[in-house]
This record gives sequence, C-alpha cells and structure tokens, in this order.
Amino acid sequence: MPTTCVFQLDRLNPVYNSGEYISGRILLRTDKVKRVNAVYVTLEGEAKVQWSMSGKSETANYSGHQQYLHSRTNVFDNTLFRAGVHVYVLTLRIPPDCPSTCKGPYGYIAYTISLTIDKPWGFDEVFRKPINVVQTLDLNYNAEFALPVKDENLKYLCHWPCISGPICSTLTLPASGFTPLQEVPFRLEVDNQSPHYDIIGVEVSIKQHFVFLSRKPVKRNFYSKTLVKELISDRTLRLSKRQYESSICMPMDTPRSTLNPNYIVFLHYTLQIKLKTGYFHYDTDLSVPIIVGTTSLQHLRDSVHTQQPVRRTPTPERQRLIERVTPRPPTVEEESAGEADPATDEPHRVIEDDEPPSYDSCLPPSFSFATLAGSQQTLGSNPAVVLQRIHLPKFPGFSTLIGTAPAHGMEDSGLDLHMYRSYGSLNTDHTGRSLDTFGSLCGPLSEHVEEQVQEQVQEQEEEQEQEAADVDVTAQVHRPIQRAPVAGVEEIQDEHLF
Repeated sequence: MPTTCVFQLDRLNPVYNSGEYISGRILLRTDKVKRVNAVYVTLEGEAKVQWSMSGKSETANYSGHQQYLHSRTNVFDNTLFRAGVHVYVLTLRIPPDCPSTCKGPYGYIAYTISLTIDKPWGFDEVFRKPINVVQTLDLNYNAEFALPVKDENLKYLCHWPCISGPICSTLTLPASGFTPLQEVPFRLEVDNQSPHYDIIGVEVSIKQHFVFLSRKPVKRNFYSKTLVKELISDRTLRLSKRQYESSICMPMDTPRSTLNPNYIVFLHYTLQIKLKTGYFHYDTDLSVPIIVGTTSLQHLRDSVHTQQPVRRTPTPERQRLIERVTPRPPTVEEESAGEADPATDEPHRVIEDDEPPSYDSCLPPSFSFATLAGSQQTLGSNPAVVLQRIHLPKFPGFSTLIGTAPAHGMEDSGLDLHMYRSYGSLNTDHTGRSLDTFGSLCGPLSEHVEEQVQEQVQEQEEEQEQEAADVDVTAQVHRPIQRAPVAGVEEIQDEHLF
C-alpha cells in the first residue's frame, strides 16, 4: 500500500487573508518502516513567469521567478520512520505583505502547504495542498482612492475635405477604489457635434490587465481580459447632447490590485467605455483606472440607496390643491351606495408634495364626452338642459354610390340632408359624423320645430292615403262590365274589352 497524506484544515474553502494563521492537521499513513533524513512541513508562496517568442530564424525564451514566502518546520528528525498513521498539528502564519493569488497566461502567483519525506537516496516524497491568499487592502487608509477620476476624449469622424464636427465625451467616477460585488457608478457626458453621424450605443466593461516581467532577459509582456460587460442601447443623435448615468457590478472572485510595481506579476484594473459610431469608424474609447480592495470606502457605503428625497413644506396654494384632490372619508350611506353601484365609483389618486401630475389626468376628452356631456360639465353656471331624442321613421336602404334625389315633400325639411344624402350608411351624414350626436350638435329642438315636424309627417300620411284612394277609383273605372245572364243563351264573357 503506498504512502498517503491528508490535509485537514480549519476551513473547507482554503481562502485566507494576508496576516492570518492557518490551523489544521496532517494525517500521514505508511505501510512499512522507512529510512529518512527528515520529515518537514513547508509553506511557500512564489511567482513564476515564462513565455517564448519565435522569429524567422530563432526562438527567444523568457522566464522569471520571485519568492514571497518560505517557512519550514521539521516534524520528524530520526532516521527510522515507523509504519502506521502519523498526525501532525500545524499552525502557520501568512505575512501581511504577500500579494494575492492570481493566474494569467504567462505566469502566476501561488501558495502551497507541503509535507516532504526527505530520503537519503532516491527521490523525495512530496505532498502538496494549494491555498488561496487575498492581500487585505482597506481603501479608507489612502485618501487618493476616494478622489474622483475623470477622462476626456475629442474625436473627429471625418477629415478634410469632408470635415465634420467633433464628438466630445467625458467619463467621471465618484472614486477610484471599489471592492468585489460593489456597484461602480459612472457618469458619461456626450456632446455629438457631428452633423452626419449618430452614436448608436455605449459599451461599458471592466478590464483586468496583467503585466509579466521576465528576469532573463528583462522584458515585459501584457495581457488583458474583460471581466464583465454591459451594453447601453440609448442613442445620441447628431447635433445633440446626452448624459448617461449608470453603474456596473464588480465580479465576486476578483483578485486585489497590485500596488508594488516591482512584482514580476502586476495586476491592475480599468473601467472602459466605448462609443459605438458605426461600421466605418473606430469606436471612441474612454478609460479610467480603478483600484480593487477588500474594504470599501465609507462614504460610498453610506450613500448607496440610503438617501431619501427631502419633503418640502407645501405652500398654501399647493395645500389647497391637495385638499381639493384628496378624497374625504366616505360616510356609511356613501359606502352602501358604492357597494350597490360600483360602476359609478371613480378612482382618486393622492398627489404627493413633489410628485408631478399623472399622464392620465392630462389626456384630452373623448369625442363622445366632449359632444354630449362636456359642455354641461364645463359650464356649471348654465341650467341643466334635457336633450330630447328624435325618433325618425325607418327608411328603405339604398346604394350610396348612386346619387339619390330627396324624397317628395321633404325638400324644406331640416332632416333631408341628414337622412337622404347619406355618405356611407343611413346612420352618418355627409361629414361622416354619427347621427346619434345630431341632437347635441343642433341643440334642443324648440316647440315650433316639433310642430313643423309633426305637420310634415301628417301631410305625408295624408298624401299616402290620397294616393291609395286614387288607386281604388281607377280600379273601379277599368273594371270589366258584368252583364246579366239571359235565359236560353250562354253567358259570354269578353276578357279583352280594353
């Protein structure tokens, strides 16, 4: 059975801050007696960089190594190591100046706990346990991290002879220090003076930048990646100005920024904004540096979603308006009436001190409301007028595409224009307006007009009766002669006398 080693630390997720202690134990199991020089436990922290660049004829290799931490503790000093299970309790301290754990394409910073069995011959047996270290950084200890940062850019989309106005943009942050899972607020001011091009959108991102430094030979290499990105689709039209105010969240597992430029693995962050100007132009870039720490700024913590709007004391005119709009408590009779007829209830809305009027209250009245009841409600001093509905007789339908002359006896009537010269249907007049509103448009009919209408209807009925009587007389005149039958003679009927 091979030798096994188990690390049991005080945390399931081995993440420690710089300056903390690592507590736990190590279980080492062997199946036979071994001859060793020593058994020891080490805590190491180091940075390594390595990359190569190939040319046409040769390849250059670059590498570097930097030690941040190395502590060794012997747990066995004899020569014979007995078989069985050996338990070692450990307590190790991480120095406060150790950089945070990180990994890039050309290098890394890593920390490990290892147990080594040093043999007098052959290879040593080494068991390793990686841990993550986060260097603490309180952003409140440095006043520069609380100062606002700003970046400006001026770009011309076209040059001579098609010169255009510039695009002036300004990016402002209230501070430069932030922590993981914290919102990074920003403000972007854009002045698009170009008469031909619009800004179709804004792209906001947080960039992570690595700087790798090799010792043999001395050379720097750079690498950047995007941690989080958001897109704002609001346009900035030509010859216009716009201000964007938003925020972007810092990812959770973001390593702390490196402040020592002598480290071979240097890590820093920027907030980058791109102004999208179309396919035929390069995007306008604005970038400001940000510092990632472990303790956020105090004034940013106090200002995040804690400020409430100040309520001003209303003026006498505003107070009277509020009292007029605010509904009074209903009485028992009103509550019972409201329950009996819920359709008559009108919702009331309380206007706050600093609240603007709602959009619904500013809408214009509908056509039916304005024509039927709008005049009575707006003119409260006029007495109530009861509108009388006109009951018109039914008329036969006809095609509205063929011109139709007015009916006989109705030339002088005020209703022939509305009933016999229809445009579209029998329920509309020549303007296309519904006849249901005829009474409201013409006003209430007087008694004289009603008498005229009744007389015209009566005359029409009399004419119809006279025509019916004339038809009966004509039928009697043209009726065939009935001759009396004579005895012994057959009855002869001439059906074609006329």
